[in-house]
Amino acid sequence: MNRPHSFDDITSDYDESFGVSEFTSIHTAHLIYSYEHGRRYQGLVQNRYGMPNDEAEQMREGIKHKLYTDYILDGKQFLAPVPDNPQKIVDLGTGAGYWALDGIRRHQTLFSHPIADITVLTVHRTVAEKFPSARVIGTDLSPIQPQWAPPNTEFRVEDLDDEHRPWSSIYTGADAIHTRALLPTLRNPKLVLRRAFENLKPGGWVECHEIVSSVFSEDGAVNRGHPLHKMYDLINGSFSEVYGWNLHIAAQIPDVLREIGFVSITQRQNKIPLGRWHHDARMR
Repeated sequence: MNRPHSFDDITSDYDESFGVSEFTSIHTAHLIYSYEHGRRYQGLVQNRYGMPNDEAEQMREGIKHKLYTDYILDGKQFLAPVPDNPQKIVDLGTGAGYWALDGIRRHQTLFSHPIADITVLTVHRTVAEKFPSARVIGTDLSPIQPQWAPPNTEFRVEDLDDEHRPWSSIYTGADAIHTRALLPTLRNPKLVLRRAFENLKPGGWVECHEIVSSVFSEDGAVNRGHPLHKMYDLINGSFSEVYGWNLHIAAQIPDVLREIGFVSITQRQNKIPLGRWHHDARMR
């Protein structure tokens, strides 16, 4: 979805290094963790994000990244018509940096996973390598990104889901803002999307990729009384009660974007098979 052009929206990065900044650098944030039941969690903001950030979770995120990149997006980072020479690209909720740093070095961690069965990997250029003109900024609550990165890539530890703190001016004038599996885990997804809109340059794009946290079957066998449905209902209800998450927000995103002021909104849906039964090896 696209922010419309307006001559009133001209911005500049010139003053951004002098503005008020509400972020923690990767170097000073490495001790911001909490531990519970043998798992490691972000500790920057209490009761904000309920998933771990340890190696096991990063492995799961790596498998999910492969699902998006190789199956849903056919090896692309964007589906939106991002210009050839963007100046700034922002990845909200970057996690371990899989999207920003998509390449063979990130994928290598998947080889040894006992359930992934990944033997052939597609090598993609990183977002920073594909768009050398761009300043690529990834932000997250957890400082779990790798130390190596292309010179035009940077990572920040910041809570962008705080209605009492404006975003740092570092994001102003973005050509493209990317989110993946982020909006359902926010307390204020509309606020974050509105701020994304405000930080885009005129004509810029926001692209959101979300997985619907429900199960369906084409033959109707998985009905509301099915154990899988009950399991997902329990998961969704628990995250909603404890963290205020809405894991079903994906269907609402187009209307929210229109309300904010986005234009040229496109929605694309993909079926994701569970298990290894599908005749197409790419979908197993």
